[in-house]
Amino acid sequence: MRSEADFGGEMTGAQQSGVDGVIRRIREIAAGELSHPDAGNLFHAYIACLSVPDLCRMITDTLAAPSKLRLALRRRLLRLLGDDRLDPNDRQQLSDSIERSRASARKDPAVRPAVEALLSAAFEFLAQPQQQSIIEAWIDQGTRGAAARWLKAVRQVPALFDETMVMAYYRSTGDERAARSLARQASPDFLAETLAELADGCEEGWIVSRAALRARAVADPVWPVIRSKHPATYLYLCARLRRKVTEAEALELVMTCPNFIMNRTRGLAVWAVGQMGMTAVLDEIVERGDELHRLDMEELERFPGWRSS
Repeated sequence: MRSEADFGGEMTGAQQSGVDGVIRRIREIAAGELSHPDAGNLFHAYIACLSVPDLCRMITDTLAAPSKLRLALRRRLLRLLGDDRLDPNDRQQLSDSIERSRASARKDPAVRPAVEALLSAAFEFLAQPQQQSIIEAWIDQGTRGAAARWLKAVRQVPALFDETMVMAYYRSTGDERAARSLARQASPDFLAETLAELADGCEEGWIVSRAALRARAVADPVWPVIRSKHPATYLYLCARLRRKVTEAEALELVMTCPNFIMNRTRGLAVWAVGQMGMTAVLDEIVERGDELHRLDMEELERFPGWRSS
């Protein structure tokens, strides 16, 4: 455990005794050892009495504790950070606490999940050099869980977003969380260059539409890729970007879009047809309602166990 001087200066014996008493009470309530009608409220009230140095020290000391205690301490810290109530000394205490926690995780894999959760929760409030170090560690881990934390972090702190690195990760893993990040955050020029690849690889049409709408331009060779892989998205983009579509093509694409619980895209296609003012196509969709219902049932029957649900 760190000395008193390491946590904000010297404390008197009475002050230290008071802090230790608060910490003992917090641990007692967390363990269910206090029989009191207001135990839950007292638990959070005692935590609110901790100074920032003591709160950071307790967070570091309870990495292996049950989640009830860890989460309550973390919530208190995040509330202080969100209210911007930490002075420079307090922020240094937090930074030091984060580094001690990271060191603990390297030594003891059992506490690593708790530390990773703490880093992810506090990330946006940390200093940029520490943020960069944490991101590099997540990238080096090479796991999907670490990637999820990395992508969340660069969404919170856009200055740390590296479109080339995220695209490289997407290419190597096919992880659509990376594609989502690119669609939301990559530059218009980068999206114009990579849109065909995203359209061909992504299962979720909204990712493709977000990327296309943010791209500097949708090149002519990309349109057939979108049309083939995401017909509803194709019609949606045609409506949004005013690309010409014949009524025959629009009807053909609507008829290929399913509308059952596991895959509903026809609604988007019909919406797009309406946005393009194709009333004749809408009338034809009405007339072919029985056919569409039959197609939906045939598609549904391809899913094992659907009857039992």
